[in-house]
Amino acid sequence: MEDKKRLVQVAGRVLESLTRLRHIRYLELMRRLTTSVGQFQELTAESRKLGLALARGWFAAADRCSMRAGRLVNDISYSISHVQQFIEGPQHKAPTLSQIVEELNQLQDEFGNVDFDKSEDSISVVTDPITLEDIPLGPFKIQLDLGRLNDLYRNRPYRVIALNPNPASTDDNVTHPHITGQKLCEGDGAAAITASLEQGRLSDFFTMIRSILNTYNPDSPYVALHDWDGTPCYDCGYTMSSEDTYFCSFCEHDFCDQCSSYCRICEETACLGCSGQCPHCENLVCRNCITKCANCDELCCKSCLEDDLCPTCREEMENENEEQRTEATNQDTSQPQTNPGEVGLAGQETQVQETCPEIQPYGLGKAAVLSRQVRQRSRRFWHRRTG
Repeated sequence: MEDKKRLVQVAGRVLESLTRLRHIRYLELMRRLTTSVGQFQELTAESRKLGLALARGWFAAADRCSMRAGRLVNDISYSISHVQQFIEGPQHKAPTLSQIVEELNQLQDEFGNVDFDKSEDSISVVTDPITLEDIPLGPFKIQLDLGRLNDLYRNRPYRVIALNPNPASTDDNVTHPHITGQKLCEGDGAAAITASLEQGRLSDFFTMIRSILNTYNPDSPYVALHDWDGTPCYDCGYTMSSEDTYFCSFCEHDFCDQCSSYCRICEETACLGCSGQCPHCENLVCRNCITKCANCDELCCKSCLEDDLCPTCREEMENENEEQRTEATNQDTSQPQTNPGEVGLAGQETQVQETCPEIQPYGLGKAAVLSRQVRQRSRRFWHRRTG
């Protein structure tokens, strides 16, 4: 702020907001008291219903009344605790204009520069660059919106803005372990921050915010510092360091060790979604090393295929061929044998064959037919495989 006149103008605007806030405080107290009174009235009604149910022996209705009464007691306890915060809180007189001017002067001495934006009706300061556990987070702008002081008891009237943000790798809205979307998690300092604004202690307010920004609480961060520069797993969201990241070249995403594996044939890294298990050897294989059987279209790995057939189809083909060979052998061995005393008959048969060449010896025609059946069946099998 450039001159004393400007400083007094800003102090007057702050005093106006604080006066309105004092009125809002009593309105909020009255609202919470009204809520508590209404809950007591509901509890009284449930008590009457419970007495009526017991008088008539309606034990099921009595159980319901008892459950509703228990919920109301919990609600009343919560409401009373909030009422006590308003009643038992420190009561101070409203600050004077000179006291606010003194606060603004002290604020300038602490931060070097205090900016009042008339268009936004706000007072703001800028912190020095902040570094937590060797992670640079840059400077932050703490902006108090005077027009939003009326909403102090429901929403915070200030914002914390990263001027040179270095957000967490997993969430661009988290610019500080305790900031998300320009909202600060105050933790145990919430009551002290509220009191400083109610009493017009602007220097204390901005100093407390800066102190929280320079402190890291590992128990309640939006993103922990050890995960700040990590990479999230594309599948489960787990944050990994760069050394623990596994890249799937098929979908081109990073995965953790629980959501990725490698192909047992080509040894290429692949996520679980880009790989599958061979039903025959049960090995995990990637997309490039898994294919279909030419006969049944079942997926299996390339190492289990032989002549484009899976082990099941190959075994069925071999069994069919073996059955055909067995049938042919059995039919050949069942043909009648010619005895020496039947030479004359055999000679007559030979003469008949020479006269009628279409007549063949016993069993010879069947063998020819069986061979033709085998060829036809084989052709049908390969037609299915290639079709």
